[in-house]
Amino acid sequence: MLSRVAERVYWLARYIERVENTARLAKVHSQLMLDLPKSVKLSWYSLVQITSNEAYFAANYDSRSEKNCMTMLLSDPNNPSSLMSSLRWARENIRTTRDILPREAWVHVNELYLLVKSQQEDFETRAKRNALLSVIIRACQAFSGMLSGTMSQNDTYRFLKLGMFIERADMTTRLLDEGGLYIAQECFENEEESHFDAILWAHLLRSISSYFMYRQQYQSEISGQEVISFLTQDPSSARSLSYCLKAMYTIMDDLPNPSAVQTALQLLQQKINAEKLLILGSHELHDHLDWIQSELSMINNLLYDIWFNPRRVS
Repeated sequence: MLSRVAERVYWLARYIERVENTARLAKVHSQLMLDLPKSVKLSWYSLVQITSNEAYFAANYDSRSEKNCMTMLLSDPNNPSSLMSSLRWARENIRTTRDILPREAWVHVNELYLLVKSQQEDFETRAKRNALLSVIIRACQAFSGMLSGTMSQNDTYRFLKLGMFIERADMTTRLLDEGGLYIAQECFENEEESHFDAILWAHLLRSISSYFMYRQQYQSEISGQEVISFLTQDPSSARSLSYCLKAMYTIMDDLPNPSAVQTALQLLQQKINAEKLLILGSHELHDHLDWIQSELSMINNLLYDIWFNPRRVS
């Protein structure tokens, strides 16, 4: 398998996962704004923070309105991390790798891109936006299911899964850091409002389809501390960091020269498991999640050194 083909397949999966996660973020945040009372200070700008787009937003938008935040997140063609940009790049990557993927996969992504492009104006109104986001989420899930059910478990499939899991792990850390911890910390100014904290954590879990699994495991009222443990250390939850890292490690058993990446994954897993209790909203927790994001970026660079651009290795 050519390194440039492996790279495109890897990024195809990352972009599709990013499209789905972005759609979930936007939809669940809209629902959260309706469920919380007006006295709770929750802004649309938190979506900008979750996706680390503060600098881009400041340079291109003049107010933190719902319209501006949603435009930047969903339809801005100049924002490389917007939903439309991610979908466009997913389409380009699958277009150039059609010879090693099922034809139905190309047709599916192309049709989704054309559909969303033709209905971009729906992002401007909340009801139409949520309906379109639901279509996007289902389409991304259908794409992943299609590949799992039709592809041979070969190197192409392995690089697809690597891209999916590393993107999922990164988004989980961002949700916990910005979408959960700092929003929860800054929103509630008195004890009378503090019980809405559980609503925030419930919506965070729903944004990554982990609410039902969380409630199966924890029978008590939703706790932010338990959510953190569930989404970082639980080895059986498909959206947790531990699960994603373990899955990546196993996938690499069947790829050439995996030892450097597997060692990095093991060290990261050990660090995550060693954390017993980090206070919600604390600088220690923020620094811990920021460190995990940096480690995931380093792992991405290792993938390039070993498989995508091996000439960089000295």
